[in-house]
Amino acid sequence: MRLTIRGVLLLLGFSYGCASATAPPPKTPESIVRASNEPERLVEAASGETIAIGEFYSRIGSNPVVYIGERHDRATDHGAQYAILRALHAENPSLAIGMEMFQVPFQPALDDWTRGELDEANLRLRTEYDRRWGFDFSMYRPILEYARARGIRVVALNAPRELTRKVASEGLAGLSEQERASLTELDLADEDHRALFERSFDSEAHEVPPDAVERYYQAQVIWDETMASKVAETFTGPDAPARMIVLAGVVHVEGGIGIPKRAAKRGAQPYVVVIPSTEEELEQE
Repeated sequence: MRLTIRGVLLLLGFSYGCASATAPPPKTPESIVRASNEPERLVEAASGETIAIGEFYSRIGSNPVVYIGERHDRATDHGAQYAILRALHAENPSLAIGMEMFQVPFQPALDDWTRGELDEANLRLRTEYDRRWGFDFSMYRPILEYARARGIRVVALNAPRELTRKVASEGLAGLSEQERASLTELDLADEDHRALFERSFDSEAHEVPPDAVERYYQAQVIWDETMASKVAETFTGPDAPARMIVLAGVVHVEGGIGIPKRAAKRGAQPYVVVIPSTEEELEQE
């Protein structure tokens, strides 16, 4: 797992394994998530030196915002999120969880879930999870159940799909006045963010013309700015948590360039970014 500490730019490699060497290997994505405990190895990427798990939690625990990246279909990434959630909650229960997987208009359903007023089937129905996100819900189930059992607020971060799809198709110019008014402030001139987008989006592989790439970038900025604004908003008001864990795709958090940098401009700082990695990925770095 790589860890980026804002300002220091400290990179750590962090590889997760099963909770017990004697336990039978997990057979389902959900069981992989539930079995995740301490990492097999924690490596500082810049030096290649192994560091202790206690030092890792000491470093991330001093920051109010902890971003944990994921590959959406990789159970071990969600297992890392689940393990870090449990450790940080045990240290300080004043905590919120921000999730890219849910879109902002469906926050009331998540609030009902946290209060124990909604079962899983109706949570998925009311948030339109299977249509709007669609990745294996079982990999998020341990995290969501943990939150509900302990009254931890889950915050919907993502922009409505209708909005980002329209921008990807027609650009910002295609939005109505009402749709434009719903947007938070957008920074389309961040060179580091643009470079990250271009590295992750292969226009030749997608066979799209340059004007379409620009529209896709505008949609990407809406995703990141919307999620950043919701992260910052979580820390306002009398019921603000001491810490927030943010679960989002790697491209939205890597290097602190997407959501973290934009949320920091709105006051959500300092922060750390943790990206789970396999042992093979660590060796390749």
